[in-house]
Amino acid sequence: MKDKFHFIFSLLFLLAFSVLATIYLVWLFYPLEISLLGLEKVVYMKSGQIQDNFNHLMLYLTSPFHWQLVMPDFPSSKDGLHHFEQVKWLFHLAQICFLLTLPSFLFFMKNVVQKGYGVLYQRSLKFTALIPLILTLIAVGIGFDSFFTLFHQVLFAGDETWLFNPNTDSVIYILPEAFFLHCFLLFLILYEVSFCSLLWQIRRKNKENRGSTKETNRF
Repeated sequence: MKDKFHFIFSLLFLLAFSVLATIYLVWLFYPLEISLLGLEKVVYMKSGQIQDNFNHLMLYLTSPFHWQLVMPDFPSSKDGLHHFEQVKWLFHLAQICFLLTLPSFLFFMKNVVQKGYGVLYQRSLKFTALIPLILTLIAVGIGFDSFFTLFHQVLFAGDETWLFNPNTDSVIYILPEAFFLHCFLLFLILYEVSFCSLLWQIRRKNKENRGSTKETNRF
């Protein structure tokens, strides 16, 4: 029973890891987004200026020590600030989940996977790894625009402050839909790599144990 709890917490750890890795990698590679999406021509600002505003936003969203959002060149409405505050809490939830589930993940790796018992959880892992792929198929089927809207309607049920008005929250110009599509694809890759790596480790350890058992039987 204890191992099952650690397994569930390990799944939450991998999910939180994928979310946080996406967040920080997006922050790191945002200059590429500026160039790729031609944001300089959209807001008539230099790349460094856009990056500076984005840094202010990301610092607010990710740091538990920053609770006021003030971007140098993009004023925010009351609704805009409310939505960013909600996103901030979600980011902090991912951070807390990562820290709280890390011990369980380490326990699961050491006492379950490394001892060859991970094979008992392969089916559940495979199913969990398929969930984002199913969501991707849905997104392809209905179009990312509709999927993006549906995602926000589910995540922020009863709250429409995520529907930014460019006239009052012009920061949305440097956060176009294509940017969020790239974020989603990056998360998908990180999530699948994380789960497939764990599955590979389980299979590798299982083969090692089978080999050891055969060698023992020979003697």
